Amino acid sequence: MSARYVVRVLLLLAGGGAILASAITHAMINVPHLREDMLEIGIRPTLFGAISLVLYFSIVAMFAFGALVIGSAISLLRGRVPQLIPLWLVAGTYVIFGFVAFIKVAPSPHYLGYALMGLLVAMGAALISAKVEGGIRGRA
Repeated sequence: MSARYVVRVLLLLAGGGAILASAITHAMINVPHLREDMLEIGIRPTLFGAISLVLYFSIVAMFAFGALVIGSAISLLRGRVPQLIPLWLVAGTYVIFGFVAFIKVAPSPHYLGYALMGLLVAMGAALISAKVEGGIRGRA
């Protein structure tokens, strides 16, 4: 197993693991805290329900993104070339969101964490893209 092959797998595992860890953090800490705050300030029940739904959907989406990336890493470990379009979509979503939040919301390193997750996935996808012509582990 070449060093480049190991780097590809590690980048995808790190990116996917970070996305999953972020989803767990949001599910266990952030969303419950935000819901408590909304109840405390007396938000209308219909608005509370709508915002809660969006918050929970964001957690589900983050888990799906993380699962796509981890699934791609597992495909690589099995010697198969994973689909690159989903990886590039996840990477682009996280990079763009992280930088836009950093610029438009607050210059917080927290927002750059999202961009870093996307960059890890992008680097893994880029290394896969460079090897697709020759195939993984010498296979066409």
